[in-house]
Amino acid sequence: MLDEFVIRLADMGIHDPAQMASVLGLDLKLAESAVVEQLAADNLVRLPSRKTLVGLTAQGRVMAVELESTRPVQRPLPITFDRLAWAVSSYRPEFLVQKKEAEDAGLIILPAARSQRILPSDVTVASLNKLISGSDRREGKLDVLAVERVSPKKHRYLPVKLLIFADDVRAEVQLGVVVDGQLSPLHERALLSVGGPSALGINIGEPAERLSLPDDLEAVRVPLTTYPAAIPTKSDEVESAAVPLHSKFEVRDISVHEHPEFLREALTGSARRLLIIAPWVKNSVVDTTFIGNLERLLRRKVKIHIAYGIGDDDRDSHERALSRLRNLATRFKENFTFARLKNSHAKILISDRTWINTSFNWLSFRGDPSRTYRMEEGILIRSSSHVDEAYEKYLRMIEEQSISS
Repeated sequence: MLDEFVIRLADMGIHDPAQMASVLGLDLKLAESAVVEQLAADNLVRLPSRKTLVGLTAQGRVMAVELESTRPVQRPLPITFDRLAWAVSSYRPEFLVQKKEAEDAGLIILPAARSQRILPSDVTVASLNKLISGSDRREGKLDVLAVERVSPKKHRYLPVKLLIFADDVRAEVQLGVVVDGQLSPLHERALLSVGGPSALGINIGEPAERLSLPDDLEAVRVPLTTYPAAIPTKSDEVESAAVPLHSKFEVRDISVHEHPEFLREALTGSARRLLIIAPWVKNSVVDTTFIGNLERLLRRKVKIHIAYGIGDDDRDSHERALSRLRNLATRFKENFTFARLKNSHAKILISDRTWINTSFNWLSFRGDPSRTYRMEEGILIRSSSHVDEAYEKYLRMIEEQSISS
């Protein structure tokens, strides 16, 4: 930078290094050192009239013209600022969502690291130059020299994945944050600094109580820890006395991670009937795709029953999701029943000859407002007679417990 000023001053007619030092407010030795470097670079030459004075060479005059054309200018620079990491970020605007979109999707809004406004000192020159180095900088032709002011325009949110870990005794809950497919230690540390899991209201509850079955089904139930190896195939040679009912039906435990796929299969593949019971209804599940799949089933004359409800009101369900289901029920009165129950803890999915009894919230995924996370497990039963019996039982329950919604 000092070399640049020496060239500019020489072009302005200041030829004495001592005068250059005075104009720049520098020690004479620093100015003389810069002059020597420019003499060696053939940008300056000693003047014949007085050896202590210097002037521009032809090459130096070209450089002076180039420097003259490069002037600092003020210009707005749109950037994204991560309020959790409290730093400039490179998130692309098209990946950001509004707060309402995030809330409708059932997402947790992560807190900001600080409550005060973003200041120019928070947006460093180095971070901006690093941000634009691969795009607008264009081989060094754009450099940020200073940040004059910061004017926040709007709040947007980047969807990330929040990983929740707990040990066997659940004495400690740990978090991980996945941003753009990569674990981010920066965001993990930032979350811990603002209170960690407790600040988000996250707790790990005891595993859901293992659901029980009638004796004949319990006799052939395959535990989650042994599936799928324990389920015989048609080619397996097994004694009928050891596994008496597997040829007739399948009974096995299913993990929390299998539930969404079973729901997708039911919404797209049910041929005769579909019954879902869950306490809460959320926009994150009952979205456009969900409604579209239901309508396609209804147009194929599939009989559908959906029931929800727990407590005295619907404060923990989303009105938009409820309204969409009510509208669909109005349009397809002959084969779609949508009911509000008095107070049901049941979480049931029946699709054709498949019945899943579970602790998983089918229509919300995250139903508990306190955000208590627990291992949810269910039981899958595939059997015409047992599923028919369960289907009739839950239809009677819906009819007896329905209230006006």
